[in-house]
Amino acid sequence: MTTPRLLGDGRRPVVLALMATIGIASYNNLSVAAALPDIGDDLGNISLLPFVITVELLTSAVAVLAAGPIVDGLGARRTFRAATIGFVATSILVAAAPTMPMLVAGRAIQGVFAGAIMTVGVATIGLAIPMALRPRAFALTSAIWGVMGVAGPAIAAVLVSTVGWRGIFLVNIPVTVVAAIAGWHRIPDRHANATQQRFDGRGIALVAAITTAALALASYQPVVIAAGLAVIMVTVPLYVRRSRRTAHPVVRIPHLLDARYRTVHLTSMAVLAGGVGANSLLPLYLRTVRGQSNSAAAFSVLFLTIGWSTSAWISSRLQDRFAAEWVSLLGAVIATPAAIATALMIHLEASLELIYAVFFWLGAGVGMVTSTGAALLQSRTREDEMGRLTGAHQFLRTLAITFGIAIVGAVTLAVVDARVGDVEVVRDLLSDDDVIVSAEILESIGDGFAIAIAAMAVVVATSLLSAVHLVRHRGQEVASAP
Repeated sequence: MTTPRLLGDGRRPVVLALMATIGIASYNNLSVAAALPDIGDDLGNISLLPFVITVELLTSAVAVLAAGPIVDGLGARRTFRAATIGFVATSILVAAAPTMPMLVAGRAIQGVFAGAIMTVGVATIGLAIPMALRPRAFALTSAIWGVMGVAGPAIAAVLVSTVGWRGIFLVNIPVTVVAAIAGWHRIPDRHANATQQRFDGRGIALVAAITTAALALASYQPVVIAAGLAVIMVTVPLYVRRSRRTAHPVVRIPHLLDARYRTVHLTSMAVLAGGVGANSLLPLYLRTVRGQSNSAAAFSVLFLTIGWSTSAWISSRLQDRFAAEWVSLLGAVIATPAAIATALMIHLEASLELIYAVFFWLGAGVGMVTSTGAALLQSRTREDEMGRLTGAHQFLRTLAITFGIAIVGAVTLAVVDARVGDVEVVRDLLSDDDVIVSAEILESIGDGFAIAIAAMAVVVATSLLSAVHLVRHRGQEVASAP
């Protein structure tokens, strides 16, 4: 019997469109992390620097939820067209931002369209790719992230050293145009059984409030944390009540908590929060504490991504022979010691070669868990729920990444603030000018980053518990979520 090919049976156009779609999201994420030191040097307001990434992730997390029912109702194609046009417009807005607050605000708007693009891309796999080939499709998307893990920082490094950091956002424009051309007529249209659904504006507003308040918990300021807890205590019960009374809520509670889904969600969230969180400020650490050049710091983010894409492809092959639950457990087994080793290497200020190696190792665990989990979820749901479930999973994944990055940034800057009294001193270290800084400043950044990475290792370790539970209950049959 001949094994079906991902690019066979007329699937080539839609696969190419899928590749272009995922390429947008991957470039937008990976290139920005590489350019953070230069953004901080140019615009100042160092305390807001982590929000250049986290605010975009936050709004995209809400957007993937909002896009889920839109994909189910209007179709992936229409959603894709609107999202690509909006993404081009916001890329121009972000590139022109004159201050750090305006850059953060622009990134927040950009996240709305980035989230919609991501939901369309992942939903397209479930709508256009046969179940047997979905592990290959998810491996392909991870490979794209891997390619962009190399190309994104490389492009960012070249642009930063020539036209400046603003160029990394302007490059979004031709990339998005190519994706739009590829997918304009190829992304699947509305499903035959789809029905027009009312837009749950109140539900989206409540979810946005919940996620924003949750992000506040990662702050190192007690007043902000207290405010976040207060908002969560009010908005969570309100949303649960609304979801039970609304025919088409933006996210169905069963899609989060149903026995088919919850453990898969938790496993992916743990490795993503820990892995991507640890990787997010690696360029800043190398540029300041280790004295590396802008280019070297920018390229440092690629090692986790290459490990991610490599293991994702391996996991697709393993799923041909083993149950997806066992492959997820293998990924957690790989990720946990890698996260511990990463924390140890940072604490010991090991050689850069060792640091890059453990980040590659960590990426291998992240890629195996997340790629397998996405395919496993789609095998457990109906096509007419694909957009909504995809949105729920992408929301949780993005929220986990947002928390990971926010915690790493908050812990690192909190240590600097406690010891030095002003996080703006970091800006001097990011400057290309020859400046003399105290050993206390360098030590505070290094210690803060080491503590943050240790916290991320604990987060990654929790994936083992959920992965074991996933294996033990792999044969459980659960009725379809309402």
